[in-house]
Amino acid sequence: MRTATILAFVAAVALLAGSIGIGLRDRSAKRAAVDQALTNKAGDGVAQLDEYFARARSINLITAHNPSFREFYARPGSRIAKVRARGPAIRGAENGLAYVEKLYPASIGEVCFIDRNGPENARFVNRGRAKIADLSPDESANPFFAPTFALHEGQVFQAKPYVSPDTHEWVISNSTPLPGTGYPAAAMVHFEVTVASFQRTAAAIAKDDELAIVDAKTGKVVIDSRTPQRLGAPLGRPDDHRFEGLAAQGGLVDTTTIGGHAAAFRRLRRTPHNENDLYAVAVDARPVGSLLGSAGWAPLGMAGAAFALLLMAAISFRSGRRTEHEIARARESDLERGAAERAYHETQREFTEIMQITRDEDEAYGLLKRYLERSLVDSDVLVINRNNSHDRLEPMTTLDGGSELAERLKSAEPDACLAVRLGKMHERDGEHEPLLTCDLCGPTVTSSTCVPSLVGGEVIGSVLVQHPAPLDGVSKRRLEESMTQASPVLANLRNMALSQMRAMTDGLTGLPNRRSIEDTLKRMAAHADRTSTPLGAVLFDLDHFKQINDLFGHEKGDEVLAAVGAIVTSALRGSDFAGRYGGEEFIVLLPDTDREGAVLVAEKLRLAVEAVEVAGVSRPITASLGVAAIPADASEPAFLVRAADRALYLAKSSGRNRVVTVSAEEPELLASSAV
Repeated sequence: MRTATILAFVAAVALLAGSIGIGLRDRSAKRAAVDQALTNKAGDGVAQLDEYFARARSINLITAHNPSFREFYARPGSRIAKVRARGPAIRGAENGLAYVEKLYPASIGEVCFIDRNGPENARFVNRGRAKIADLSPDESANPFFAPTFALHEGQVFQAKPYVSPDTHEWVISNSTPLPGTGYPAAAMVHFEVTVASFQRTAAAIAKDDELAIVDAKTGKVVIDSRTPQRLGAPLGRPDDHRFEGLAAQGGLVDTTTIGGHAAAFRRLRRTPHNENDLYAVAVDARPVGSLLGSAGWAPLGMAGAAFALLLMAAISFRSGRRTEHEIARARESDLERGAAERAYHETQREFTEIMQITRDEDEAYGLLKRYLERSLVDSDVLVINRNNSHDRLEPMTTLDGGSELAERLKSAEPDACLAVRLGKMHERDGEHEPLLTCDLCGPTVTSSTCVPSLVGGEVIGSVLVQHPAPLDGVSKRRLEESMTQASPVLANLRNMALSQMRAMTDGLTGLPNRRSIEDTLKRMAAHADRTSTPLGAVLFDLDHFKQINDLFGHEKGDEVLAAVGAIVTSALRGSDFAGRYGGEEFIVLLPDTDREGAVLVAEKLRLAVEAVEVAGVSRPITASLGVAAIPADASEPAFLVRAADRALYLAKSSGRNRVVTVSAEEPELLASSAV
């Protein structure tokens, strides 16, 4: 009996030891799963912060490149007079500010256009233009002011949280100097995102746990997922000292125990001119359990519970194996999901950064096409744009000329594309035919997704993605977010190209102006010298044009110039160049054309001008034309124009309405024209 008792006792102790061993294993596995889940949440928190700061920098820089801000300073008059006048420049600047607010519909505190001397030129608060009386006379005391004007063009200052004097909310600001206005800049573009919006994001990530955003230097809580940031309340949780030891430790990423709860932390990646050095700390809502949990087994009860312990050990063993397998699967799933999310954010960030430094529209369109085709497997991407007149769609990337889609785009109006027409994504696959068929895609495109390019509420184009299988959720998210990032850049590049084209074009005839002519002449002359080919020039002047203005009025004179400009354009080859040299004088440059060939072109132009008729002008319209060529008459661009000008002078002196050349063998003529 004694032996049986001893054996039972030993068996009970052995079973208890085995049960404790299993409990320790389960506890370790569960803690590992908790640590992994918390690490993922901390990583998601840092990824959201990192994405915010990167996106805010991009939007700040893109907004600052809006030409309206520079035009405000380029216009005559004092700053305060232009602000009070509420003219086109300040209205254009306000529209640029309003667009930033649309990108952060529930997060923006305010968006400002601030002069270097301190006063605000314009401000948007809560989706409304600030009245002139409400504009701040001096913003120089704010923490972002001096650091921003110390920056160079293309840099963004991101300040630590502070209370906005205008909205009275805790905000994180983003400021950049106005490009193209010298150093220090004439003004800055500045916007504030509320801390409350970050708290909402943290709460969504944390769910039942806690996610705190902590200052890495002091350990103070900036944002706590469990405490909404209310107007007038202190930042975060000022009395929370749990993370001060974490700040002193200074690690980058790890798991730990804080206040009896499992926790994981990750530090935000540091970027230039960003004063925010932060940790994202995820804390488990449940405290770390004791070794024996709530069971509280006492040593004196072990012998009496031996049989029960045996049964419990068997059950625990089976359930432990099953739990361990499930935990391992969950951990693997969390790791894969976390790695995929981080890879997604990294590729999107790389695309955004590269898109910002594209030099022109062609490079930006090509980058967008390559990135989407690389990200969306087996896809074919076509970027479509509305033309400058907004009445036609045109392909901006390569398209097979023989395809039906290419044929439709030759005359497609904007409403032909459903994504442009609706202003939202339009999908089509082989199994589900949409209620309304896209006129542009037609029946030839069986599986596609089309996303509009939206800027300030206006559709400027779309991206058509053809794919063999329907896109999954991640692919749709990538497509939409890529277009959100690319659209402002494309619009900005398009505006700059349009402004440059207008600066180089004569407004009356539509021909290149004097500045464009000089650039083109240098380029064509350099090509002729490099390839040892001739370059012909025809300089012509309308005969007695002043009499047309005097007899029929300057409006009729303008009609004559416009008609001649149209005739000149239609009479030339695609490689030729024509421009308005000034007044009633025009120039034509003919690559790979010697003097004799240029004479033939000049005679063709003379006859074309002679055939011009303008209603209300009863006298004939004729022109005198001078012809010269490189290398026959000149060796440099300047001497080429002088030779053609001398020939034009001879044509006018010898009776007008004729074509005349001047030979390089007559040095006295060239010398007199060069004086």
